[in-house]
Amino acid sequence: MGKFMYSEKGAVSVYLILIIVPIFLFQAVLIDFARIKFAEKETESAVKAATRSVLSAYDNELQAMGLYGLGISQDKAKDIFRDVFGNNLSAHVSAGGFHYVDTKALNESIRLTPVYSLASHVVFQQQILEDMKIKAPIEYTLELTDKFRKSGTNVPFQQGSQFSKEGAELEKLLEQREGALDEAWSYSEELHLKISTYHSYYQARITELDRLASEIGIHTIEEVRSQLTAVKDQLKSIHESLKNLDMTLAALSQAGPEAAASMQSIFASKQVMNEQAQALVQKQNEFERLLTLIIQYAALIAETKVEVPLNQKTVQKLQQTIESSLRIAKQKNEEIRIKLNGIHTSMTNSAPEVYEVFQSVNVIGDDYFYTYQTSVASITSLFTAYQEVIDSIYLFTPDQTNRANLANNAYGSLSDEFYGKQGALEKTRMDKHAHITANKQEQKNKIQTILDQAKQAIGGCQITGDLNFYSQLQGVGGQGLGNKGFYQKYREVNAQEAMIGNEVNYDLEKAEPVSLNAMSMLEAFNQAATSLRNEVYVNEFALSKFNYRTYGMEKDASGQSRKSNELIDPGNHMLLNQEVEYLLYGFSSCGANMSSAYAEMFSFRMAIRTLEALLDPKKELLNLGSPLLVLLTAAAEGSMKAFQDMNKLIKGEAVELSAKITTAALSLTYKDYLRIFLLLHSNNTKLLARMQALIELQTGKDLVLETTYIQGNATSDVRLWFIPQMMKVIEGTGLLGCKVYGNRCQLKSTAAYAY
Repeated sequence: MGKFMYSEKGAVSVYLILIIVPIFLFQAVLIDFARIKFAEKETESAVKAATRSVLSAYDNELQAMGLYGLGISQDKAKDIFRDVFGNNLSAHVSAGGFHYVDTKALNESIRLTPVYSLASHVVFQQQILEDMKIKAPIEYTLELTDKFRKSGTNVPFQQGSQFSKEGAELEKLLEQREGALDEAWSYSEELHLKISTYHSYYQARITELDRLASEIGIHTIEEVRSQLTAVKDQLKSIHESLKNLDMTLAALSQAGPEAAASMQSIFASKQVMNEQAQALVQKQNEFERLLTLIIQYAALIAETKVEVPLNQKTVQKLQQTIESSLRIAKQKNEEIRIKLNGIHTSMTNSAPEVYEVFQSVNVIGDDYFYTYQTSVASITSLFTAYQEVIDSIYLFTPDQTNRANLANNAYGSLSDEFYGKQGALEKTRMDKHAHITANKQEQKNKIQTILDQAKQAIGGCQITGDLNFYSQLQGVGGQGLGNKGFYQKYREVNAQEAMIGNEVNYDLEKAEPVSLNAMSMLEAFNQAATSLRNEVYVNEFALSKFNYRTYGMEKDASGQSRKSNELIDPGNHMLLNQEVEYLLYGFSSCGANMSSAYAEMFSFRMAIRTLEALLDPKKELLNLGSPLLVLLTAAAEGSMKAFQDMNKLIKGEAVELSAKITTAALSLTYKDYLRIFLLLHSNNTKLLARMQALIELQTGKDLVLETTYIQGNATSDVRLWFIPQMMKVIEGTGLLGCKVYGNRCQLKSTAAYAY
């Protein structure tokens, strides 16, 4: 026994046992860990496959339009997910057989979450871009870009638009200058009228004052009053004496014959006294008349000294008003000079002949304004000098009268001289301006006649049931009233203001704005056609998936009606031959959308036809120096030809862009012009909402429910072969990737996919 205890035989076996046990434990853990990771990968693949399988059940009707949305209910989608997920796990492959990994689905944990739908503008646009990324560049290049690039329209379009823009700006300055000059001359005429009135008035006043002064002489009012009082006292004394004599005579008449001699003496005295009284009365009357003349003279002097300063203020105020108008006119004249210098500097040898009109524009010289202002100021100054003369005169002696007349005649003569010379200049200026204005009005009337005919020819709406469709699209009762339509719904889903209509607004109401707006379209097109953008894909989607006025009327090269290459036929849509017009303008009636499309198309054709006329201007018009008159004359001719072009376009016929502008033959159809307008207005954020509304109207599919992005969540578990407790310990480290329940480990997986 002791020998056994101390023997070294078998020590290796014990050592091996001690080593093998940990190795076995490590291998057991490693095997289960590997099985868990395998099951994790399998679960992840199964969830992805299940999610993709759900997306495979897309809506076929939407797919025909190039859009993808989940075409089944949430419950059916969940069933597909559950079946595909379970069928892709090991436990389902061969029931009862040996499985290295027996991954099983936990059906109660399956969750399918829709995230985005076709109602989102971001998603909707992305799907359009995917559908059109091959079609659109080809279609766009062949149908529009190459045509214009090869036709050489860029330079003429730019020149025509620039001429219109510069001509309109210059015409505005000319009208402002002419208006200010007209106002200045109107006040100048008023000044001349007042000066003439004042001159005549004060001439008569000076004459009257001179007459009174000559009659009054050197007498003063105090002296006359004193003498008048003395005369009155003498008269009073004589009257009292006469009264006493009469009493004496009465007494003597009773004395008898002896008093006869005394009575004779009294009669003689009385006669003398009566003669004295008559002389005094005559002197009294003369003094009273002299006093009246003095008072009248003093009153006229005082009145004149009050009136003249008031009149001077009126003259000065008129001068200030005239100078203010002249300053404005001079400022506008200087702006005209600067504008013309800029135009002449930018002109090249290749500039069209029509630019010669800028050389005929009248720029008024500075001497005109200097002479005008100094003449008015001189008149005011002379009237002020007249006022000073009147203020200094108190007695109109011959010298003072002559001095006053000279001062009065000075401002009157200068006013007459100014009115004669300046009046001739102003008449020439106003006659020329009136002639140009009359010609412009004549051309506006011609344009207006064509515009009125164009408004009558718009048409294009034939379906009486459109109102019901528009009620569904736009809502009942208009913006802010009644029920909301599909359009408002999709705007609100995207957190956008649901306003009806469009910022794009073309009409055929007034000749001049229509002409100027038409020419601005050429520059806008040049800028828009310089590059391809994502908006082009969206525009081509609209033209290929929706109908328009001439859809089905256009012919191919063989003369046959063009057919759509799409899986759907836009010609069978509910809203017949007006969908693209609705997408462009967004009004709640066929008439409003068609009118806007017609007006914009007419304006574009009018711009091109006007440009043709501008390239061959009439020489006599260029010499008048009115760019707007030249433009309106060209627009009158262009509007007539544009109206003829529109009659062809709305019938589906192609119209040559221009025989004068283009270097290569180029014909465009109604559809081509819609493509241009979509390009011009491609930043319109309302276009996507209108497309979505039309799709729901046509298909009856609520795009809010058409899921395009889903997230699938599922859980599976796998049986642990060895030492579950050890795996529980490892779970706490975060390396395991599953959660241990008993002898099984649960694995969760998530997958998200979008169309």
